[in-house]
Amino acid sequence: MNDVTALSAEVLLAIRPSEPERLFTGDEAVAHQEFRALASRWHPDRCPDAGTTGVFQHVNRLYDAAVRKLRGGIWQTPGLLVLRATDGATYKIRYRKERAFELGRLFIGGEIVAYIVAKEHADLFGNALQVIDRLPCADPRMAAEVGGYLPEIVRHVETGEGRVLVLRKTPDRVLLRDVLDHCGGRMDARHVAWIVSSLLNLACYLDYARLAHNAILADTWFVSPPQHTGALLGGWWYAVRQGERMQAAPAATVQYAPFEVMDRRRGDIRTDLELIRALGRELLGDATGLRLEREKAAPRPMLDWLRLPAGDSALRDYQIWTNRVLKDSFGKRRFVKLEVAAEDLY
Repeated sequence: MNDVTALSAEVLLAIRPSEPERLFTGDEAVAHQEFRALASRWHPDRCPDAGTTGVFQHVNRLYDAAVRKLRGGIWQTPGLLVLRATDGATYKIRYRKERAFELGRLFIGGEIVAYIVAKEHADLFGNALQVIDRLPCADPRMAAEVGGYLPEIVRHVETGEGRVLVLRKTPDRVLLRDVLDHCGGRMDARHVAWIVSSLLNLACYLDYARLAHNAILADTWFVSPPQHTGALLGGWWYAVRQGERMQAAPAATVQYAPFEVMDRRRGDIRTDLELIRALGRELLGDATGLRLEREKAAPRPMLDWLRLPAGDSALRDYQIWTNRVLKDSFGKRRFVKLEVAAEDLY
């Protein structure tokens, strides 16, 4: 039990109602004892000083928030997420960074990522589980080649607040959005080139699997700076088989997918190919592509390709990119080290 009675009015009032973990212990019985101790200290009948009523009301709000979170099964303190599943099991997840995304929250750890999806999106969560569980491979060799690009489920948990998907990742992989932020919103064209190459390689697999992922973004793609590879860990909530009706899509997909695709709302590999182009432009500093030529953000062949409409074949796009665009843009291939590590970001 925390010694909550030693906290001043200023300290208590500085705790936001959304952060009861800063005051209470993550056990409902202990939190109730802490609340009773605070009530004894700050109830206006016990402490008639000016301002006491406001402090007591704020403590009440914090306690109500704490009870909701504890009964919801998700309790968060700096670097540690405690999950209490609806079946009574308890799980602890250590994380380095938290990010919000359109369906909930993302927690990035050393060797895992955890997505908490709000319970109102349970249908999309279930869709992700089904799609990931059925990712096809023709043989063990293919599985070895594409496995690094794809998510591996450690566990999925249902809590009162939502559903949690825990995926494995290697320690060197970092969220591309964090890399882009670290670089000030613009990356060197040579690094954008290998990122786009990895994404197109993945798109070839998605086309083989007859899938449309529909959310290839800086917020779903994890990269390994030392290995020049990546993994698509996020966004599987939106994946559908090509030709099947899309259940939902993030805003970027609606913006960059071909008009006829969004009009029909059917899975189409062109959506993923357009998102890869848009992501390449975003990494260069302008997702619209309007400023890139003026700012000489990349060699002309690369800029032209990134601004042209995508084709309808991932393999053809990959071949053109590899055999023509990269050669015309950079000449002979060279490994250029990206000086960013997980320790720099987390």
